[in-house]
Amino acid sequence: MEDFDSMTASEMFARRDATENEISDLIGQLVFNYSRFVTGLQLCVAWHNEGKDLDSYPSIAEDLAAADLLKRIEKQALAKLRDTSTGFKKYKSWLHRAHQVRETRNIVMHSRWGIEPYGRHAIAISTPVFVEPAKEIIFTADQLRQLCQTCEKLSVELNKLREEHPL
Repeated sequence: MEDFDSMTASEMFARRDATENEISDLIGQLVFNYSRFVTGLQLCVAWHNEGKDLDSYPSIAEDLAAADLLKRIEKQALAKLRDTSTGFKKYKSWLHRAHQVRETRNIVMHSRWGIEPYGRHAIAISTPVFVEPAKEIIFTADQLRQLCQTCEKLSVELNKLREEHPL
């Protein structure tokens, strides 16, 4: 355990700055990983029905946020697979985890950020300024790293699901 009482002010600031740099790098990685994840969602929705409806996708694509894409995938899975089928259950489990990642990503991207004074973690404040009580969510570098990895894993899993149980 670290002795924070013995840290000098310059050590504390240096550690806080290093943590801020690490957290900001990981948030940048999340932007790219999540972007690839959403691209996979778009491809899944667009290529529905073996691509037979591909021509109609561009007219609706701009209005589809990640939550909308996930809802469409669920709707497509339900229409193509029976709700009691193994394939649908796999999609449903995947969709639950995908929604969790989407919600966490939204917190990350729409919060105000600070670094804990001793540089142990970052704090995302998801409530507007002057709203009390402030909702603070602690993120460690490891949690953000894991979020990036989860985006990658979900993308790979979606591709596998689409091969095993095409929509």
